[in-house]
Amino acid sequence: MPKTVDPAALRVTVGQYSSAGRKAANQDFHGAIVPDGAALTMKGVALAVADGISSSPVGHVAGERAVKSFLTDYYCTSDAWTVKTAASRVIDATNSWLHAQSRHVEDRDLAHVTTLSALVLKGSRAYIFHVGDSRISRCVGQDLEPLTDEHRLRPSRR
Repeated sequence: MPKTVDPAALRVTVGQYSSAGRKAANQDFHGAIVPDGAALTMKGVALAVADGISSSPVGHVAGERAVKSFLTDYYCTSDAWTVKTAASRVIDATNSWLHAQSRHVEDRDLAHVTTLSALVLKGSRAYIFHVGDSRISRCVGQDLEPLTDEHRLRPSRR
């Protein structure tokens, strides 16, 4: 049976690339899921990128876990939930898991710490989520337009 294509359906082409920055180790992890059928309609397309802290020997593990958890767990949430509710609950659960992995680590530079930036495209809307000292920007011509600010905790010096 031929597949009927809805001309109004969301179509996305994804390209991904990452390389190490100033440091030799690349702590980045990224991924995307472009589902078919009902999942595309109900959940949309999900993309995520994470950057584990380079001072930690498990920074790359934290980044990979954050992205994989977001991408797989988001699609397991209730279709009755809004994108915001689904994504927020998945991010909170992943954050709790990462925190639990590091609760007995005395040196926080050795903990499971990562940034996470995610995008969900559903219908004609884009939903952005991010945690950590990352920033999401939109490319407009040759310029970057910041859409978010970094989340940074600045401890007071007493």
